[in-house]
Amino acid sequence: MPLSALGWGDSLQQQFELIRPSHPESALQPARVVAEHRGAYELIAASGHCWAELTGRLRHHAQDRLQLPAVGDWVAIDQSPRIVAVLPRKSAFVRKVASARTEPQVVAANIDRVFIVTSANSDFNPRRIERYVSAIWDSGASPVLVINKTDLGADVDQLLLSLGNAALGLPVARVSALERQGGDQLLCQLGPQLTVALVGSSGVGKSTIANWLLGSDSLETGAIDGVDRGRHTTTHRELIPLPDGGALIDTPGMRELALWGNAEDLAGSFADIEALLQSCRFIDCQHQGQPGCAIDAALESGELDPARLDSFFKLQRELRYHEQRKQHVEARQKQRKQIARAMKQRRKSPLGSKLR
Repeated sequence: MPLSALGWGDSLQQQFELIRPSHPESALQPARVVAEHRGAYELIAASGHCWAELTGRLRHHAQDRLQLPAVGDWVAIDQSPRIVAVLPRKSAFVRKVASARTEPQVVAANIDRVFIVTSANSDFNPRRIERYVSAIWDSGASPVLVINKTDLGADVDQLLLSLGNAALGLPVARVSALERQGGDQLLCQLGPQLTVALVGSSGVGKSTIANWLLGSDSLETGAIDGVDRGRHTTTHRELIPLPDGGALIDTPGMRELALWGNAEDLAGSFADIEALLQSCRFIDCQHQGQPGCAIDAALESGELDPARLDSFFKLQRELRYHEQRKQHVEARQKQRKQIARAMKQRRKSPLGSKLR
């Protein structure tokens, strides 16, 4: 498959040409990251599939995980092959790692659309969907809500009503991957050179949908159990070329989605609340009974769902907390580098040599 079918074009070629002068000794070629396994990367290059590792220089100069290759990235490789550079991303779906550490994790890079896959059962969670929508808008991609397992008989219209303003402008596909119903609602979101990622909880049918779109059973799926949930089967992120061009990125189920960014990133998915905040009489309004508070008025009239407002403020607090933690970690790293530099200079000085 030519790289153009996976999204390679003139813009990427121009960025690739800017990398060549930095590696005059290497015959570089472009490739796209398909998967990562313990520091080894599976790639698709013009010559076909290959495996590569990072050069020591690239690994050493990466300030954090955001600067290392992720599934969906376009990279430059040498003859070994080794990855010598990561091309600038047009989008990146990023979350905080699922642990106490304050580190980012790139779920998928260079994506055009993200399918938020949920089930028409107890898995449907408006607050979780709001998190996904916020992260996707911040990534530079476009969200699409995919409600799977509509064959279970749930009232999908009622589920959508529970989303309220979170569903404003959000394309919705109602499908049953098991019964192969509603496929046209997914196919219209695909296209040559487009990359689509699947995200959602475990057991909602992401791999079944992926197999459906691929026209094969190449991905393992799990049977539905007694509580209408499938078994978790996907264990790693993987980019798969689509038969008619473009690519699909399947991801493991996420137990949690901790956002990565800052509080301003919520504007895309909470535009209604942001507009109300701008309408308050006082700039420093606390939204607790102050005169002319647009938030209080919207709550009283029923225009604004209290649960959605609580979710907005919760996400704001979470993002501010992570931002403070990130600044603290960066300050400590900077301090360590300064101490290491000072110790190195001291060892080089005549006095330092005598002290040793």
